[in-house]
Amino acid sequence: MKDIRLVITGGGTGGHLFPGIAIAEELENECSLKLLWIGTGRSVERKVLGRMPWRYEILNVKPFKGRTISGLVAAGFSIPFSVARATVMLRRFRPNIVFGVGGYVSGPVILAGRMLGISTAIHEQNFLPGLANKMASRFSDRVYTSFEGSTAYFKAEKVECLGNPIRRQILDDAVDLSPQTDPFRQFRILVLGGSQGASGLNRLVSSALNILHQSGIRFQAIHQTGVAEKDEFSASYTAMGMNVKVESFIERIGIAYSWADLIICRAGATTLAEITAIGKPAICIPFPHAADGHQDLNAETLCHAGAALCFKEKDLGAVALASQVEELMSEPERLSRMARRSRGLGRPYAARDIAASILKLCSSGTGTVSEMRKMEGDQIKGHV
Repeated sequence: MKDIRLVITGGGTGGHLFPGIAIAEELENECSLKLLWIGTGRSVERKVLGRMPWRYEILNVKPFKGRTISGLVAAGFSIPFSVARATVMLRRFRPNIVFGVGGYVSGPVILAGRMLGISTAIHEQNFLPGLANKMASRFSDRVYTSFEGSTAYFKAEKVECLGNPIRRQILDDAVDLSPQTDPFRQFRILVLGGSQGASGLNRLVSSALNILHQSGIRFQAIHQTGVAEKDEFSASYTAMGMNVKVESFIERIGIAYSWADLIICRAGATTLAEITAIGKPAICIPFPHAADGHQDLNAETLCHAGAALCFKEKDLGAVALASQVEELMSEPERLSRMARRSRGLGRPYAARDIAASILKLCSSGTGTVSEMRKMEGDQIKGHV
């Protein structure tokens, strides 16, 4: 079994974190893997990566997005120091490849890897690339994308569209992909409010479900609200006498996907990758404040394929949402058609395919430990 030393860089959100974890887990099945994760130090990383048997180091990088002019100047001046620090980390770990999964921390690490002659690659989860990945792509040997339309934002010769990796545990848990035919079973709705920017969606869906309940329509629901609003919505549903289970976070999300007949969700890239890999119909309500409106573009891909209904939050009231849900509940053939089209978009083996491509890149790439040892410190300073 081949020995591979891999650096994964990126994070800050689950959307960046979990695809990287999925790829790392696939690589562990194919080679003897030594892994260093260079991240932001945010709580989601500490919580998730703290359970993993990998090294985890923090690189303090100042983001550019959402900064004042003085903040942008400070972020610009910090880049050489971030690259220099990343260079030290890479020289100490001596990886075969540096792999970026997005987020502002990944840029300096990818640049440092390129300067050291190490093979580099990035993965873009969304249809519209983020600023960090647009910049990092210039220094990357390979760019992996989740959507075919994303190729236009990168140099075509670098791009492989292999999908957005999802954790193997999700596929293992989603064992029941056949439609439910029991006429006495209540319709099942899964609501994925998430842990970031979900308050508007939580309230909209809660009101819509109450309208359905007051109309005498029978259904079951699981509502993932995020930590901050779990107690509030749990108490609200109980007071209304509704059959809704509230969760702050669903650990075994594959089981919940398999259970559901319809999913109401935002349009984060990871959520959509999971939905389509399993093949479920959805109502997508993109987060209206997502950077550059990237969730709207993500959702449109499913909408155009007939796999989901998509609505802007500002244009959708509770009554209209309840009406859409009731309509889908009454049309099982339409739901089945949406599920088939969703599955047609899915790439359940994206993690495996990207892992295989990374192994090939390691075999043919320029980045080796011996080459790194030959690099001179003044060359690095000259680049910085």
